[in-house]
Amino acid sequence: MAERKPGPGLAGLTVVLPRTPDRAAAMAAELGSHGADVALMPLIDFQFPADTGELDRALKALRGGRFAWVIFTSVTTVRAMVRRCAALGVPVSSAVPAATCIAAVGAGTRQALEDIGLDVDLMPDGDQSARGLAESWPHPSGSDPEGRGLRILLPQADLADPALAADLTGLGWEVHPVTAYCTVDFPATGVRFTPAVEDNPAAGPRILTPQEFLAEIPKGPRAVVLTSPSIVRRFVRRCFPLPPGTILAAIGDSTARQMRELDISPHAVAKQPTPAGIVQALSSAMSMGPTN
Repeated sequence: MAERKPGPGLAGLTVVLPRTPDRAAAMAAELGSHGADVALMPLIDFQFPADTGELDRALKALRGGRFAWVIFTSVTTVRAMVRRCAALGVPVSSAVPAATCIAAVGAGTRQALEDIGLDVDLMPDGDQSARGLAESWPHPSGSDPEGRGLRILLPQADLADPALAADLTGLGWEVHPVTAYCTVDFPATGVRFTPAVEDNPAAGPRILTPQEFLAEIPKGPRAVVLTSPSIVRRFVRRCFPLPPGTILAAIGDSTARQMRELDISPHAVAKQPTPAGIVQALSSAMSMGPTN
């Protein structure tokens, strides 16, 4: 029996993704397959810190077997590592020794690691977030406390929530956070490591500026998918007051928490930070009827 394909459950809905084309491709395709009209509105960009010395030393120590684990909490972290390895003349496939375990926060990050030849040893089954990763992290009681036994490398954004490092430290692990990239307003003016918008084909979703987003009057309902706390902060700064009836969806709990801290109530929160999870969240919000 042929597999049944999903119907256009989001037909008539315009969905705005505040991401660059390279970060939005999978989600835009999933939303489009369910009938949504997708537009992009990049608000954040990524670049290397002005001084990459600390990151370079951490990558050298990682390659030298100094860590029991390395954690990747985003696709962006993987991309930053790939670019720095290239700059250092290190084959990315050998950047992590066979004896060092790799953890990924979710399916997208796992796929990015597998795409460059690195196998993932741990990913949370349920809550695919930093919190879910901490909850599923092994206790260090079975590890050798000598040498690298309890050492974890945590490359992350300059704005990363310290909760993951604190949780793992509380379990008894020795966590070494290092800034792998900086989150900045779009477009980045420093040394970027992600594709520029103009590097993407024009056939993809249309791209809006915040001014165009505020001025545009869609034919039907419109939703915005907020995908990180940093995007929430920039969205509030640049896109408020919102046009009436705008549906706001959060990709996960940390994003929803940042919205509430800024006195914004999400109309939907994805149960999983995946394109399918976003579709489900928006479908639920649509079924509730128009918003105020």
